[in-house]
Amino acid sequence: MKIPYKQLMLLVFLYLTTVFFAGCVDTSVNPIPSSIDYSSQMKVVNLATGAGSASLTLNGQSLGSVTFGGELPGPQAGFLTIPSGSKTLAVSFDNGRSKSFRFSAATEYKFRAFLVGDAADTTGPSVVIVNQRYIWQTKDSENGQKLFPADTGWVSVFNGSPDITINSIAIGTNETEFDTPLGLGQGSSYIKDSAGNKTVVVTYNDTETLSFSLDLNAKSRYTIALYDVSANLKYAVLVDD
Repeated sequence: MKIPYKQLMLLVFLYLTTVFFAGCVDTSVNPIPSSIDYSSQMKVVNLATGAGSASLTLNGQSLGSVTFGGELPGPQAGFLTIPSGSKTLAVSFDNGRSKSFRFSAATEYKFRAFLVGDAADTTGPSVVIVNQRYIWQTKDSENGQKLFPADTGWVSVFNGSPDITINSIAIGTNETEFDTPLGLGQGSSYIKDSAGNKTVVVTYNDTETLSFSLDLNAKSRYTIALYDVSANLKYAVLVDD
C-alpha cells in the first residue's frame, strides 16, 4: 500500500527531528545520581530526672556524654549533621539504667531529641523529638526570611519536668496562655517578640512561677526547657538559631 505524499513527508520530518535532538544531547554533564544522600541536624538534651549524666551512641557510634540539664553537642557547638532516616539512640545513665530508642530523623530537618521522664519509674526515661525547621531555612537565606524577621526574636517553651504542667509564658509584656497546659514532653510553638533584654515569667501548676532575664537577640530563636522536680525546678535556655 502506498503512503500518501504528505504522510510520507511528515514521517521523514519526524525521523530527522529525532536524529537531530539525539545528536544534541550533552554527554559532558554529570550523570543524574542513582540516589540522593539526605541529611538532618540534631542535638540531644538530657532532662531525665534522677538519672545523672548520660553516655550516648547513635547507630553504634559514640557521641560522648551529656550532663543532666545539658545538651550534646554543647551550647557553643553547632548541631550534629547526620544522615536522615531510621536511628537507634542508645543511652547509658549514671544510675546504671540503659535504654535504647528508635526514631526517624526527618529528611532535611533540624531537631532536638529530649530525654525526659523520671529514672525511678519502671518504664524509665523516654525520648521526644522536636523538629525546628528545614536545615536550608537559615537566617540569612531567602528561604529563611519569614522565620527570622529583623529586630525580632522567637522563644518556645518545653516541659521536661515530671510533676508540673506549664500554664503560660510571658516575655516582657507579651503573655501567651496555653489553652491546654503543657505536660511532660510537650512544647509550645514559637512566640515572637521584639529584640532586647526581657523578663521571662513561666507560670506552672496554676499558681507557681519561674522568672529570669533573657537577652532576646534579633533574628534568633530559643527553646526554654524546664526540668527536674517542682521542688527543685530548673531551666535551660537552649539556642536554636
